[in-house]
Amino acid sequence: MADECTDVTTTEELSIFFRWVNMDGQPVEHFLDIVPLKATDAKTIYSALVEFMKDKNIQISKLVGMGFDGAATFSGKHNGVQSLLKKISPHALFVHCHCHLLQLACVQAANATSGIKHVYITLTTLWKFFHYSPKRAESLKAVQQVLDLPELKVVKPSDTRWLSHERCVKAVKASYSAIVTALNNIYEQTHAPEALGISKALCRPSTLVAIYLLDYVLPQVAKLSRALQTERIDLTAITPLVDATLNTLDDAMLPAANWVLELMDAKNEIEEVTDITLTTESIATFQGQVAEPFIRMLKANISSRFISQDIVSSFGIFDPKKVPAADSSDFHTYGEDLNTPKKLLFPAKPERSGKHFEATYRRSRKVTCTCS
Repeated sequence: MADECTDVTTTEELSIFFRWVNMDGQPVEHFLDIVPLKATDAKTIYSALVEFMKDKNIQISKLVGMGFDGAATFSGKHNGVQSLLKKISPHALFVHCHCHLLQLACVQAANATSGIKHVYITLTTLWKFFHYSPKRAESLKAVQQVLDLPELKVVKPSDTRWLSHERCVKAVKASYSAIVTALNNIYEQTHAPEALGISKALCRPSTLVAIYLLDYVLPQVAKLSRALQTERIDLTAITPLVDATLNTLDDAMLPAANWVLELMDAKNEIEEVTDITLTTESIATFQGQVAEPFIRMLKANISSRFISQDIVSSFGIFDPKKVPAADSSDFHTYGEDLNTPKKLLFPAKPERSGKHFEATYRRSRKVTCTCS
């Protein structure tokens, strides 16, 4: 497993992880090194990986799998890193990082829904406003102390960092009143137009409702992401996990969804500090115009990216806990009724009967005669 990134000194680097089975038959996963890169094209990354494995005496021909993100540099079928490595180890399977797939699903659903996209833009602007000014950050901290709210910093929402939007939304929701108050105080003292603009954006009812919606939706996706990151995940459990997440997202579209009830409970307290007026009608309108399209798009994106998990799930046949005992009558027939990697990757060609062969032969003769 490998990923390319840029450090604070703008140096391109390649993080390298390896996963193997130890002598006890247990999977082991370790971070091995960070390798500097002269360029970020596929050939340069491929050369860096090959040189690294040679230096560590890792036999490349025994590579059985590789996991990267979906960027063409890594996943390209013809000139990507994975295709170049397959020339050395033809049996190695490339798996697109499932957590990266989830992040892409969330980001694309948000970008396709204007009501959510504008909230993400506001959150990014909010983070920059406090992050690059220690004085402003201290003002927020002081208001949080006065209002007896948790002293939380605004987390940077990033399209490329898994779960960052979830943490950002959770922090903003927990300190919503304090953030609006701090912005208003800063504007009164400094007349900074950014403070006024962000405050007005946060005081829109649609922004507040979206925050509560996202605080319900994003943790469901994050739960799936964390499950996919576990070191000893059962591959056969991926499809049920995805299905369970999709079913949970359906609940968010209900008129009396949990996030709606939570918002109504906090309604009076929020209105006192922010001057936001919430009504049952405005929330229902938001659900129909923003929440439902966003969730449907999110579900469609997740479903399209996890549409076929048969190959991944088929590797569950190698789980030692599922293999019958050697002296069991089921041992010799184990797997015959299951989808195996061999069946899915190299499906047997259907046998052709004598009649089929005769019919094909006659058609070929007919074509030959016609052409002549």
